[in-house]
Amino acid sequence: MHPENLQKSVSKFNSWMIGCLIISLTGVVMDLFHVGFYIEEELGLHWLFQIRGIRTPPEDVVVVSTDRQSAYELGLPQEPYKWPRSLHGRLVSRLTKQGAKVIVFDLFFKDIGSQEENAAFAEAMRDAGNVILFEKITTTGSRTQPVRGSIRIPPTPQLAQAATGLASHPLPTSSLRVNQFWLFDPNNPYRATLPFLALQLNSLQLYEEFLELLREIVPIEVASLPQRSQDIHGPDGIQHLVKALRTIFTSHPTLGERLLGKLPIPRSDQQKNNHRLLASLIRAYNQGDSQFLDFYGPPRTVFTVPYFCVLIPCSSQQLGGPLPVDFSGKVVFVGLSETTQSEQQDRFPTVFTSTDGLDLSGVEIAATAFANLLERHHVTALPLYLHMSVLMVWGILVGTACFLVSTTRLQHQSGLLIAALSGLGVGLGMVYFGVVVWVFITHALWLPLVVPLLVQLPVGLFTALFGNFHEVNRQRLITEKALADYVPAPVIKPLARKIAEIRSQGQVVHGLCLFTDAEGYTKVSEALEKNPDKLQVLMNQYFEAVCAPVKTQKGIVSGITGDSVLAIWPAGMLTLELRTTVCMAALDLISSVARFNRSEPEFPLPTRVGISGGPMFTGTVGAGEFYTYTPVGDIVNTASRIENLNKKLGTRLLATQLVAKDLPDIFTRKVGSFQLIGKTRPVVVYELLGRESEVDEICRKAIQKFLHGVGCFYTRRWDQAEESFRTCLQLRGRDGPSHFYLSLCSHYRNHPPSPDWQGTIILTTK
Repeated sequence: MHPENLQKSVSKFNSWMIGCLIISLTGVVMDLFHVGFYIEEELGLHWLFQIRGIRTPPEDVVVVSTDRQSAYELGLPQEPYKWPRSLHGRLVSRLTKQGAKVIVFDLFFKDIGSQEENAAFAEAMRDAGNVILFEKITTTGSRTQPVRGSIRIPPTPQLAQAATGLASHPLPTSSLRVNQFWLFDPNNPYRATLPFLALQLNSLQLYEEFLELLREIVPIEVASLPQRSQDIHGPDGIQHLVKALRTIFTSHPTLGERLLGKLPIPRSDQQKNNHRLLASLIRAYNQGDSQFLDFYGPPRTVFTVPYFCVLIPCSSQQLGGPLPVDFSGKVVFVGLSETTQSEQQDRFPTVFTSTDGLDLSGVEIAATAFANLLERHHVTALPLYLHMSVLMVWGILVGTACFLVSTTRLQHQSGLLIAALSGLGVGLGMVYFGVVVWVFITHALWLPLVVPLLVQLPVGLFTALFGNFHEVNRQRLITEKALADYVPAPVIKPLARKIAEIRSQGQVVHGLCLFTDAEGYTKVSEALEKNPDKLQVLMNQYFEAVCAPVKTQKGIVSGITGDSVLAIWPAGMLTLELRTTVCMAALDLISSVARFNRSEPEFPLPTRVGISGGPMFTGTVGAGEFYTYTPVGDIVNTASRIENLNKKLGTRLLATQLVAKDLPDIFTRKVGSFQLIGKTRPVVVYELLGRESEVDEICRKAIQKFLHGVGCFYTRRWDQAEESFRTCLQLRGRDGPSHFYLSLCSHYRNHPPSPDWQGTIILTTK
């Protein structure tokens, strides 16, 4: 590889690598300082839930709300803690009679209260054998470290002893919303919380089957466990069981997967239900201390029954659903739940907090947590290393895409580059957003959303724009320095700026090329052989006449050699406006030279012009210590050949079809298809006759006859063609192309072209 190309490749690689590092490290650093994860939890998770919307909760979970409506219907105080506890006993008995599998009270019975009331409630709980009561935990700590120490406060002893289980329901509150729940007490990792204990009690009927599975893998540990579900007595008994099982699972990290692999394939509906319960219990023990909640929706998305509807008949309107309510096989959570924000007491802000401030109640959050455990479906956050990996990969992707766009032809067109990068950002953002939302909805997998889209993507776009601005300025300075040795100082900056705006890969541009040659220059130079100073003055005046229209139309005079002038109009695209501009410049050039010739009748220099368009190389060309700035390419050669074609046709101004076709303000005519000297492909050539407003009617009629003649010529109708060309000559008086074709018609009549001839005229001499 050439050293210069190698240097460019290394420079591009460094730019790409720096851009990718900036974008990637922006996200990673935010993660390292926990800012990124905090933003994702507060904004990203909220957006994902709002986009996903409501998810149908399992039918196995029901909430019984101790609300103000129930207080009114039952004639009770508005505060549920003042309700007679015998009423809760009636509720337990009614739910048990209707087949409720587990009953969980998210109410704290701290006051001793009436012995008779407590006795009635306690007796109902003992008879049911499936009631879990809430125990309070007082904590010490701060908002950022909400749980550093705790004291368990059980309900009144008479009730605590009658319950099947006691558990707390602490909620992590380090963020603005409740997003997680604890499976185990944060200060006692072996003590279950309400949702987990409800799951354990819900699957207690399968305890012996669960024990058999364990015995196959860890027989020694199983020997220390209760061998029958009947051996598990009271709140301490079930918590001791949880502690023992938690210890076993903690000691054997792969135990959960091995147990799941040993579960028998279910065949009946009952077996499927048992399989689901066992799989849920195994998964729960195999999880960490906490999980992110997979909320089902706004408040009361989990089916909620008013307290009074369990005890006394109520209407479907009061219930908010169809009657009768089926509690059979259900896990029932009892607690505070209201339908208006002003009446809420046990409330927590969540991603589904309504616009009027209605939060989810603590009991519905507990029911949601239990339902997540039962379904084995919770929001899964990526581990830190994977979270950072996603940000790194996204940063590299954004950096690469921005780099590829900023190194295209748009590199030197800031407006288009900004638009392209903006479009790229929107496109990438939409794709990434769609992937994140799809993964969340289908798999509850939580990928970073806010930082990649609102931080890394803008950083990537800004980095690309800044890097492009720096690179364009660097290239412009290099170009100016290169031009300084052989281009006049006033031209350097405009020329460098124009080239910098349009060149691709530094040097290849598109544009138009105009080539002129003075007719009779040799004769004039011979006449002034003894007065070269006068020739120099004359030629300066001539070149001023040629170059002035070019400069007026913002062209670049690229070179002057002898009596020839080469001018270019570099551009990103050959637009109609650019083609019109160059052709107008050529017409003005012919007029300007005509004025010069009138001022110098002794030494006239009639000028021929050829114009071509397409890609060309612009840059330094030369060797040794001599270099010149010049365009190189087929269009330069074509422009020169077309200029020379003027001699054959007796014209002054010719251009390729690409340049001259369909110009609204310039009157042109197609003079034919020619295979120019040294070229293998034919070129369709047009003559520029003048501005539309300057061409009279006679000229227009003459040109129509000429074009008709060319059509006849192409179809080998030599007589009709000659007639049209002669008519054109009669109308115009003098017309070089008509004379040219008359000569060809005479020749082809005697020497017909080959059968496959398509009308192209092959030129063999200059």
